[in-house]
Amino acid sequence: MDNISDILDPSCIDLDLKTRKKEDIIRELVQLLADSGKIKNVQQCVTEVLEREKISTTGIGHGIAIPHRLIADVSDIFMAVGRNAKGVNFDSIDRKPAHLIFLIIGPKGRHNDYIKVLSKLSRLLSDRTFFEALMRVGNIQEMLDFIKEREEGTSINNN
Repeated sequence: MDNISDILDPSCIDLDLKTRKKEDIIRELVQLLADSGKIKNVQQCVTEVLEREKISTTGIGHGIAIPHRLIADVSDIFMAVGRNAKGVNFDSIDRKPAHLIFLIIGPKGRHNDYIKVLSKLSRLLSDRTFFEALMRVGNIQEMLDFIKEREEGTSINNN
């Protein structure tokens, strides 16, 4: 895994999330991972991600949330992405709604790889123009292309 685009599967992206509650959004994103065959136990995954949320919010502010968790019953690091134009109360540190939600699930024992993914994603999202572009993309392929283009242009491969 060199880039975020390496782990993003088009079937795990929803650019039009309908629900407005944190728990429902997490469930929707976990369901995308399950529907694509990446995880088996939806309820266990949702429960563990919500337990992680109780420790501290993953709503990092500026319209972004990155719920994440290492789980025993997962084979690899997976990501699901959702966009909600109206925004979701994610208990964000700036008290503003999250519009882009990046769910990251990884297997216990892959802590270093998991941290690299979080770090690379955080670095990309620290650029406000990146967020704004992701809010404007019209379809999933445009989102994937933009992420890949940005990764290649910012040389985040520092392995």
